[in-house]
Formats: sequence, structure tokens, C-alpha cells
Amino acid sequence: MYLDERSNILLKEVLSNPDTSNIKLEKKFHLSRRQVSYSFQKINDWLESNNYPAIKRTNGGKFIISPVIMELFAEKTDEQADKHYIPSETERAQFILLYIISSDDELSLLHFTSALGVSKNTILRDMKTVQQMIEPYELEVSYSRMKGYELKGKEWNVRKLLVEVLENILSIYNGEIYIQKFINVPKDNLITIKERLAEVECSLNLQFIDERINLLPYILAVILKRIQKGKVIQDFYHIDYRSLSDTKEFIAAEILIKDIKHIPKEEHLFMTLQLLTSKILSAQFLADHQIPELTKALETFLHTFEYKACIAFKDKAALLERLVLHMKPAYYRMKYNLSTNYTMMEKVSEEFETIHFIVKDSIAPVEEYIGCPIPESELMFITIFVGGHLISSGETIQKKKKAVVVCPNGVSISRLMESTLRELFPEFYFHQALSIREFHQLNYQVDIIFSPVPLQTDTKQFVINRILSDFEKVQLRQRVLREIFDLNTNVINIEQLMGKIEKYASIKDKESLRDALQEHFTITTTSETQEPMTKTDLSLASLLTPEMITVVQSVEDWQQGIQIAAGQLLKNGSITENYVEEMLKQYPAMVQHIVLRNVIAIPHADPEAGVNRVGMSLLKIEDGIPFNEKVRVHFIVVLASTDKHKHLYALRQLMSISKNGEEISNLKISKNPEQLYEIIKKYS
Repeated sequence: MYLDERSNILLKEVLSNPDTSNIKLEKKFHLSRRQVSYSFQKINDWLESNNYPAIKRTNGGKFIISPVIMELFAEKTDEQADKHYIPSETERAQFILLYIISSDDELSLLHFTSALGVSKNTILRDMKTVQQMIEPYELEVSYSRMKGYELKGKEWNVRKLLVEVLENILSIYNGEIYIQKFINVPKDNLITIKERLAEVECSLNLQFIDERINLLPYILAVILKRIQKGKVIQDFYHIDYRSLSDTKEFIAAEILIKDIKHIPKEEHLFMTLQLLTSKILSAQFLADHQIPELTKALETFLHTFEYKACIAFKDKAALLERLVLHMKPAYYRMKYNLSTNYTMMEKVSEEFETIHFIVKDSIAPVEEYIGCPIPESELMFITIFVGGHLISSGETIQKKKKAVVVCPNGVSISRLMESTLRELFPEFYFHQALSIREFHQLNYQVDIIFSPVPLQTDTKQFVINRILSDFEKVQLRQRVLREIFDLNTNVINIEQLMGKIEKYASIKDKESLRDALQEHFTITTTSETQEPMTKTDLSLASLLTPEMITVVQSVEDWQQGIQIAAGQLLKNGSITENYVEEMLKQYPAMVQHIVLRNVIAIPHADPEAGVNRVGMSLLKIEDGIPFNEKVRVHFIVVLASTDKHKHLYALRQLMSISKNGEEISNLKISKNPEQLYEIIKKYS
């Protein structure tokens, strides 16, 4: 018996998040109450047919899940995985593609029904899904009695598809077991490839991240099978041979193909690309001089970000080094349009929205160097690097339970998770974040593990998202405190509250009210465990109140404009005279990088120059100040920040205003602080 895809998704959701409820499932997956109930009826039928206890629910909609069922989420043997896991239609289509790409046999429907344990009609339906998946690659599935099922199209596109299919399958439950089943490569061959990859790591003096070191042996094994069958890449017309043959990876690739005689040059280049596009954990001698232009572009990006965000990175060299380490493989992925599959990065968390906004507004130098726009998935990772660097973490060692973050996605994400959890759980002492290999090798003695993937360990572990929203943080904290300390925190039951309100008042829009209450109490609860900070407190309107706005007809010059603009911040004690002097020293004249869209100048200095608290002040100059031959600037906003990111939300709102020509015109015709403030309020 197999579950449909919706039931399959809901089962996985409740296993990974036992604290969820019917209402949350309805909202997350856009389902009706009846659809959720029907799916759980099917789930329970499947569980009982496999001798598992049914999933029950409390009157409040919470799920009661037997520990026996939770074992479905633990790592299992090949036989156990086949028996218990329920592949979805999409996953079966991925299996079929991998089987076709890697098989030595002429495949028929019988092969697929036997391997997947489903009927011929199911396979024929799955084939339609397969065809939809491969259309973007300009490939098609064909069948003949002589050759069976095969893919028709350019080998380059087949290879791109292969990498994506392997990435997708590896990311599902027990995916590696399915890969081994369908590629049919002897274990000795895989061991040899893994040993050679270790030689490559040694040769290049780097370490691939866990996910990549797990994936590469299968990519290389299938490629070698296809080469031996004569399925080779015919041309590399879109690849600059010299840009690849000059790399250390080109030489290192010879380690992987040394047993193959007369290997085509194109295949050597493709192997090189697999190494160049692999994300790495660390590298002592990945020298900047290998791609000096990229390093320069990243330096310019960071410089632009600093000015737009009005911050100064501490230890900027370390951040630059990490970005170069990440962007070298990303450069080749983007330049040659190779597949990448960041399934864990569907969105940037709310906490990082502002940083992401400024990253996108500052990334042009890197895009210009690469020669193409940077995809959103890559921009999200750059945001993670910058955001992770901005998060400061300080902890005094006390007698606490010991915790560790174990993550297969590289240093920056691990440290970001660690910083988030340190702040969320001051009750715990956190070891430095570890990769999965480090965790198993070093055998740290800890009480609690936080990881985005389930691990084979007896230690108490919590499987969490890599990037947590405010609401997810509240849920996680409640769950951890309950399970570790047997402590129940106060939880607001939104449905009960809705019932009380409905009893005494008429509700026009129940869904909007429920969302508003959920957001309100989520923020309230989160603030109990984090430093108090909300977007409202630091919105543009909360900083640029009418008292902080000055309107004058004219100024003698730019420097007098700064002095007048800073006057209100001096008056209320937000800054000192030294801060004004430092701004005048840094900006004796108006320069491009502190003028938003050629309309709003934002002079500022380092916090150490004399900032007492976060603040902004606005000066409107009716006659304007000459910026260049064609442009006069009418607005100066002085920024003062004691924190690296507290003011960023307000700054983003200011940037939004600067992009709106109509609102700038409205600001120019406003005659007093109150009128200016009414426009500012619309963006807060």
C-alpha cells in the first residue's frame, strides 16, 4: 500500500515537527480541515497495515505520536528503508531518471515495476512527470525494443540533469540508499573513488563539505559508466578551455581519471568543473591570486554594503576570505549555468530581510565581473555569510547543559545556527559548530544536538530548520524546555482566544485577526528570550519624528549642511561633537557612495566616534546643494548607530523612499516637518 503525495508530505511534517497542529498544517499547506482529516485517515490505514500504532489527536488538535512511529525518522538499513519509506510521485520520477541515466541494461517497464514495487500504470503516469522534469534540459525519454528506455539530447544536458537528480535524491529520507540501489555501482568502485577524492582534498589542501563529499562519488561513478559506454560530451564550445586548464583542479582531476585511457579533453574539463563547483569547508592555500578580479569585486561589494548599511565590518578580511572561498565554486556554477539545488533556502528569514535587501542593492560589482545576474539562491547564501558575520556571540562559561550544532552545509551556516541558538537558549553552553564528519570523528560529549538532518546517535537531538522564523524559535524553545527540563512555558492558545473574542464581539475577518494575534504573541514571546527589538521600535517613522526634522531655505555648503542636519541629534544627546567632526573629516565633500539614488545624502561615522544611542535626523534644503552639474541634493539624513544592524530596517525604508520619484517630489514640495513626517510614515 502506498500513500498519495499529500498524505506523504503531512506524515513527514508531523514526524519532523511533533508540536504542529491541524490548523498549522491547514495554513502551511493551504488545505481545508476536511483534506487534512482525510489524509490522516489514509496515513493511519497505512500505519496499521504495517503494524504501527495510529496517530491520535487531542481535543486541541495536537498530535499524539508513538515513539515507535518516530523511529521512521531514524537512519535505517537498506531493507528497512525499502519496507517503511513511501516515495512520492516526484521522488519516483527522480528514481526513474537516475535508473535510465546510469543503467547498463536496456530498460523496460518490467525493470521499473520491479525496482519501485508499483504497477505498470503507475510507472506510465510517472513517465509523464519524468518528461515534464526534463523539458527544461531539452531532453526527452524515448523507447525502442532494441535500446529500451533512454534519454535523447545533448550529453552536457544529461550531465546537468544527473547532478540535479542526485542532489534531489540525496536530500530525501535515506536518499543515499536509493542512489546505491539505482546506479548499481560495485561498492569497491565507490570506495576507490572516495579514496581518490581524499587524494584530491590533500592535493588541493581543502576539505569538501559533507553533502558534497557524499554526492561526488556517485556523480563521478555514473559519469565514468557513461564514458565507458561511449556517452561522452561532444563539444565545449561555451567553455573557455584556458580558464579551466590553468587551475589546480584541472591537474587534480587527473587523479580521478587515471585509469581511463584516451579520455576526451572535454571529459577532463567536465571532471574539473565538478571539483571547481564543489562547495568547500576549509582551504589553507586557496590563494586570492587565483582569481584576483573576483576578490576585487567582492571587496567593492563589501565596501558598497558598508556605506549603504552605514556600518563598518570588524575583521573584514576574514569575511572576505570566507566569501572568496564560497564564491570561487559559485562563480563557475553561474558562469557555466551548472545545476545547484539549495532546497533548504526557500526564503530568507524575517530577521535577515533587511540585510538581504542591501546585499541585492550592493552586488552589482560581482555581477559585472561574472557577466550575468546572480540567482536568488546564491544571493541568499551571500546574505547568510554577511548576516552570520554581523551576529556577535559572547558567552561566559557556566555550569550548563552542553549543546552543539551539527550541520552538513559549511562553516557559515553552522555558525549562524549556533549564534541563533546561543541567543535562544542562554541555559546551554554551546561548543563550536561541527560538520557531520567532525562530529563522528571527534566524539564530543554533549547533552543536546541541534541539526538540520537526523543523526545516528544516542544523544538527545532536535532536528530544526537552518534558518528559523520568530514563530519557529518560540516553538523550538517551548519544545526543548519541555523535553530537557520538563518545564512547560506559558503558551497562548490562539483558538481559545478567538473563541473568547467571538463570544463578546463580532469579527469581520477571522483569518486576518487570527494571523494578527499569532504575529503579536509570537513577537511578544520571542522577546522574552531575545534582546528586545522590534521593527516598530526602529522604523524610519520612529527615528525621524517631526522633532528630528529641520527645514531651511539654503546652506552655504555641504559641510554646513552636515552641521545643521546633525543639530537635533546633538541636542537630544544621541551623538557628541566629536561624531560631527568625524563626519566632516570623512566627507569634506559629498561623494557618490553616501547619496541614495542621487536624492538623499546619508553621512555617518563609526559608532566609536561618539554615538550614545541609535538615531536619525533629517535636513531639507529648499534650494538644494550642488552634487554634480545636473543634480542638486535637497535632503541630508545623518545616521547614528550603536549596533551593526539595529538601524538597517529604517535604512531600508529610507532607500525605498529614495527609489520612488513621486514621493521624492512630494517631499520637495513639503513645507514643514509635519508634512515631511506624514510621507515618511507611509513607509514605516
